[in-house]
Amino acid sequence: MMAAEGLPVEVACQVWSAGASGFYAWRIRPMSKRTIRHAWLTNTIRQVHADFRGMYGYRRVHAEFTMGNGTAIGK
Repeated sequence: MMAAEGLPVEVACQVWSAGASGFYAWRIRPMSKRTIRHAWLTNTIRQVHADFRGMYGYRRVHAEFTMGNGTAIGK
């Protein structure tokens, strides 16, 4: 995010046509269930890929989730 790179929040909010109060409210809001699941999936996909020395593509990673773990995910 631009504010994380040292740009003042007010300038970043002007660039994105957003209010500073909305930024500060967003910053303290807890993560949604969807965001948490996406973070978990990303970490798990990276782990499966690493476990198989980077040889697995998306089809095998998907199969590992659905058949190996019983987790329903999209491709």
